[in-house]
Amino acid sequence: MRVLLVGKGAPERGGIAAFLAGLEAGLETRGHSVDLLNLTRTASYRAGRVSAFNISRTFSDVFAVWCRAGGYDVVHVHSAFVPSVTMVRAWLLCLAARSRGVPTVLHVHGGRLYGWIEEGRKAWLARVTLRGITAVMTASQGLVDRLEPFHPRAEFVANGVDADRFRPDGHVTTVPVVLYVGVLSPRKGVIDLMTASSSLIDRGVDHRLVLVGGRPDEGDEAEQEVRAAAPPHAELVGSVPYEQIPAFMAGADVFCLPSWYEAMPLSILEAMASGLPVVATTVGQIPEVVDSEVGELVSPQDPEQLADALERLLVSPDLRQAEGAAARERVVSDFSLETAVTTVEDVYLSITDPSD
Repeated sequence: MRVLLVGKGAPERGGIAAFLAGLEAGLETRGHSVDLLNLTRTASYRAGRVSAFNISRTFSDVFAVWCRAGGYDVVHVHSAFVPSVTMVRAWLLCLAARSRGVPTVLHVHGGRLYGWIEEGRKAWLARVTLRGITAVMTASQGLVDRLEPFHPRAEFVANGVDADRFRPDGHVTTVPVVLYVGVLSPRKGVIDLMTASSSLIDRGVDHRLVLVGGRPDEGDEAEQEVRAAAPPHAELVGSVPYEQIPAFMAGADVFCLPSWYEAMPLSILEAMASGLPVVATTVGQIPEVVDSEVGELVSPQDPEQLADALERLLVSPDLRQAEGAAARERVVSDFSLETAVTTVEDVYLSITDPSD
């Protein structure tokens, strides 16, 4: 098949870009011809807002999809899908592909959709914007359940990780490293993590706090809020190329993602493949992947509970090793990149089969 992927790729550092890179490589190894229409902008802007720049960007991207879509067997659009502005944008991108007669898949990333689609205008908008799309994919079964009333073909596609690329390196540290990888935004719980880390320092629990990531979609203000809250001991690395992330994972001892909302974060699976125990929040599909065998779950926006969970791991190298080994085993068994690519490929085949 000829497949056109549409979404934010490199140099974007988010989960969509990482998923796109893995999906493109996986499909190509199976003999498919895959192109990426990269919608990343290097200019600073705030996604999800009505602005002259975003309106211009949307119409430019819609026109690019319309020009490129002809001749492909499938167009696969990747989007966070909320808030309303992003929902309309995703709909227009899909509409441009469908107007060329090409089966179109919308892949909904991120967990903000939980609790967002209720009765009223938001539900009506979701129903309208999903109309005409051939199939919808999401990385959370819970989101599939939310979307099924709005679309007859909602598919669960678990995120997958290349476990050969993300793997333990057998390092031994004298001071354990707590690693965060993601955008610098309060919604990711980064300030909560900083508060918890400071509490641990006050308790005498020695550790390094390393934060890898940069500007979020909502703009520079969110990043500056995080940076302003950073304690002196926090190491803010900034954005790094995705190719360097495995090295940061392999050099850490605990991975922490205390987000306020998520679907199924790819960074958690990458950390687990790297042999790290995970401390995360009970949001989205995370509790279906992380449990007491592979890490710790805490309530969102609760720094003291987060500090307690981190302390249990930081003071016990044996516990870190046992949970990290179980985490890698779980990813290799249930969340491989090959499995994710197979699921996506099956959906492609089902919507392009003339007999279907």
